[in-house]
Amino acid sequence: MLLGPTVAAASSAPDPIEGHYLGADPPAATLEVRRDGHGYLVRLEGGSPPDPPAGAPADCTILARGPLEGGTLRARFGPIESEIFSYGPAEAEREGRTVEIAFVASAAEVIAADTFGYCGLGVEFRGRYRRER
Repeated sequence: MLLGPTVAAASSAPDPIEGHYLGADPPAATLEVRRDGHGYLVRLEGGSPPDPPAGAPADCTILARGPLEGGTLRARFGPIESEIFSYGPAEAEREGRTVEIAFVASAAEVIAADTFGYCGLGVEFRGRYRRER
C-alpha cells in the first residue's frame, strides 16, 4: 500500500472519497486518498507530460494531509523521502505548500497544487481524476 497503515473509520460505511484515482486530464498522474484520523492523507504522483521530450522533468510525488470541508480537501504538503527526492519536516513547515482537491461522485479535481520550485518545470497535477477503486 502506498500510504501505509490507516486509521479505521468508526462506521462500517465506505468512505465517500477514499480510494485510488487515475488522472483524466493529466493521464500520467495518480491520486490516492486515505482517511487519517480526523482528516485525509493524499498522495499525488506523476505529472510529467505524456510524451516528454528530452530534458523534460521527472515525475513528482506529493504527500499531504488535511481536512475535507464541504466536498473540498485542503491539505498541506508533508515530509517525504525517496531514493531521488527528500523534503523534510522543517522545509514543509517553513514553505507551507498546499494542494486543493474537490470531490464529486466518483471523481476528483485537483484545483490547485503549489508545486513551483517543488517539482520540475512542466509537471502538472491540476485536472480531473476518475476513481478506480
